[in-house]
Amino acid sequence: MYTQTVKHLDREFVEDRKVEVTVQVDSDISRSISKFVFFAKDTVTQQRYKVTSLPNVEIAYGDCMLIRGTLSVPEVRQTNHHDETLPLYSFPYREYLAKDDVYLLLQVKDTLPASGCESLSQYEKLELFFMKQKEKLTTIFLTQYEQPYAGLAAGVLVAGKGLLDKDSLDMFKRTSLSHTVVLSGSNISIILVCIKMLVDALFFWRREKGWIIKTIQKIIIMLAVWTFMLLTGGGAPIYRAVASAYCGMMLFQEKTSQVYALTVTVLILTIISPFQTLYDPSFHLTCCATLGLILFSKPIDEWMRLSHVRVIPVRLREIISVTLATQVFVFPYIMFMTSSFSSVFLVSNILVLPILPFVMLLGFITLCADLLSVQFLVSLSVYINNLLLHSIFYIVEILAEVPYGYMVVTKTTSVTILVAYILVLSFVFVRTLSTDRKPPLNNTPV
Repeated sequence: MYTQTVKHLDREFVEDRKVEVTVQVDSDISRSISKFVFFAKDTVTQQRYKVTSLPNVEIAYGDCMLIRGTLSVPEVRQTNHHDETLPLYSFPYREYLAKDDVYLLLQVKDTLPASGCESLSQYEKLELFFMKQKEKLTTIFLTQYEQPYAGLAAGVLVAGKGLLDKDSLDMFKRTSLSHTVVLSGSNISIILVCIKMLVDALFFWRREKGWIIKTIQKIIIMLAVWTFMLLTGGGAPIYRAVASAYCGMMLFQEKTSQVYALTVTVLILTIISPFQTLYDPSFHLTCCATLGLILFSKPIDEWMRLSHVRVIPVRLREIISVTLATQVFVFPYIMFMTSSFSSVFLVSNILVLPILPFVMLLGFITLCADLLSVQFLVSLSVYINNLLLHSIFYIVEILAEVPYGYMVVTKTTSVTILVAYILVLSFVFVRTLSTDRKPPLNNTPV
């Protein structure tokens, strides 16, 4: 079906076409400083478009509008295998958009209100409600914080990376901190743990909880998690975290292997959306980081605890082990995708990650205080959080300018690094397996 659609569009769109179509917005609006991006469905053909518009009009989920613009097929990037400046990976843009049933791009020139669109269903109205709440919360950050601090404070809680300017995003990328400017797996884990703690606190009066209480708790947590997903608008890390939470409560037990749990979760998400599993780099990265965390965080922490670096404080040792573990599979994937890597990733994560939970907490306090009109608490939380945010940006700016802190290499060098990395990783695996299989020493006296 996908191949037939692509071939048909290639024949039909020899060049970009000027069109005038009536569409209905059927997705969240990704808002950045320079543009709005969203999905919309043609009211006549039911074809779904990825629409890009200048941020000079008010657009909301469910809006019906007449768009004058340019229609085109996603560009297929031709990779020159002999060009050493290009990365090894060629991003499959068409397949990436196909996961959302999108095959055409619509660049907006002008918009007018229109009629004739279908009314929203009850669930779509619920989605619209949460999207409006997300905009309201994002506006609070933009009002109370200055940029670029507002973009980071909002990004780690609700908004993603769209509010940060290109220079700031580039700095975080160069220091291997891109995962901190969005709702990454670690941030979502903190939020999910907080949700579970709040639900447990509701039943503090029951020391021993029977199956009825436990079932009620699971239902409340599942509703809270689903609400959080609607509020944030989703995304690969969120979908994986939500699916993991649901599977953990309904399918798995405490003794279930984490690798098995991750495999089942990915399989379920693949059945729901196969193109996301195959072609979404964000999904690949969150799975790579999770798998590395499962397999290597404890062994690395144990090695550090028994080695010469055991004098390192426990909290710092945990951050180092988690950072190194997540990089085990993330590093080769990023090298394959971009032919680049950050040599300061460990330093940047050690310095920034301990600050992020406090940024999230103070950002949450700002939201609650603003909604309750407690101006003193708003001012206090913003003042303290600005100090933390300023510290993060100061650290990132310094590390981004470190010589050889961010290196872009040629294809040949990328292949060499990846081959050497695979050999070293294979040696570690073999060494670990051989150590585990050694019989214990028999110290029983004769």
